[in-house]
Amino acid sequence: MHLLLQALRFAAFLAICAALPASVLADPIAASAGLTRSRSQLTRQIPPCSVSCFESAVNNSTCSASDLSCICQNHSQLLKKSASCALTSCTIAEELKTEKVIKRACAEPVRNDGSKDRAIYWSLFVVTMTSFGCRMLARTDRFGGTLWWDDYFIVASSAVAFGVTIGAEIMVIFGLGQDIWMLSPTQVTVVLVLFYVAEFAYVIESSLTKVSIVCLYLRIFPKQGFRRMCFALLALIACFCIVFVVSLLCYCQPFSYVWTRWDGRMHGKCIDMTAQTWVCAAMNIVLDVFIFLLPIPQLLKLETNWKTKIGVILVFLLGLFVTICSIARLRFLSSWASSPNPTYDYSDLAVWSLIELYAGVICACLPGMTSLFRRIKHQHTEKKKSSAANSMGGSRMFTGASSGLRSFTQKKDAGIVKTTNISVSYGARSGDSLSDEVELMDRDVGTSTHPRTQPPPGYTPNF
Repeated sequence: MHLLLQALRFAAFLAICAALPASVLADPIAASAGLTRSRSQLTRQIPPCSVSCFESAVNNSTCSASDLSCICQNHSQLLKKSASCALTSCTIAEELKTEKVIKRACAEPVRNDGSKDRAIYWSLFVVTMTSFGCRMLARTDRFGGTLWWDDYFIVASSAVAFGVTIGAEIMVIFGLGQDIWMLSPTQVTVVLVLFYVAEFAYVIESSLTKVSIVCLYLRIFPKQGFRRMCFALLALIACFCIVFVVSLLCYCQPFSYVWTRWDGRMHGKCIDMTAQTWVCAAMNIVLDVFIFLLPIPQLLKLETNWKTKIGVILVFLLGLFVTICSIARLRFLSSWASSPNPTYDYSDLAVWSLIELYAGVICACLPGMTSLFRRIKHQHTEKKKSSAANSMGGSRMFTGASSGLRSFTQKKDAGIVKTTNISVSYGARSGDSLSDEVELMDRDVGTSTHPRTQPPPGYTPNF
């Protein structure tokens, strides 16, 4: 038995040794055939105008024509050499198709930031619209508010922000956040057209938000010197908006060259778009800083305790977050106008532009939001007081903001006692003069922050 087992083991060993050379040789042969087939398929998928250039680039490299692994490791350099060769024979669209075929054959990861971008701008859009809704709710009759010019401008600003968000969604659908070589020429053109339109919306929306904030200052502060500064600032914002809208209209000649120049088929000329964008961004930041620091000296003059002063100042200083967003956006402006991969490179710029616009609307709505929450708390407190007074059934009760009850007893000679209860109620005052974010300080006698309102005698502001 022992000898039989030894014989079987020896036979198995011989069989393995006999089969080993065949398997070792078979793998390289199969691999070579696979590489040859892969290279053949690769050549057939590449546009004809690029085949000779790409093969020339491979032949002049350290890679052999059949070594697909080496080609993939060095595909960036090979594509660059092939593109410079194909400039005279291929269109940019054909060169991009060549790049797509090579990178897909080499299993290069496909980049798509669309989902990430969607998560950012839609979540911030919900926060923005919520803050806008709270501000508008604070302006309703139920909370003693009325609409004024600052509200009208923030409505317009929010409408533009909504349009920009829809435009961003369409851009993502058509390929924003993806590499340009993964898209069709139509997709690239649609993204660039919408991005160009979004530039107009960026300038207009940010200007409307600034105007709304300055109008809020006019609604709050009565000092004539400060109001003159606000009017001058409004004129400056209007000039900023007009100048840069006109410069956007004059970007390129012909006009359509803005979104068609990427494929190299049209001829035209453009201004230095990078310089124009940097100037626009710099002026935008300067205006933001000036606007949000402008009311601080006035707020320091509030005749109230320092705790309230600091709280009010912090609400306005939160607006500087808009400036932080503007500065963060600058790092994506350095080469955006000359980017060879705009559909991918514009993604971060678009997201930060949206963040800046949303932050501006939120900051403009913060005073109204704090006013709304304070009024809701006040109404809840007064309701509890009123319920407690009614349950006690005493001779005093409270209704609305303040009420008193007096009892008069009149005695008749016949011994009949007549009791009269007089209830006096002071309801919530309507109009802008009662808005918490409007009446931040005492005003001089005979002055008003709004032509329709005058503060009641002895009125003490409460923010």
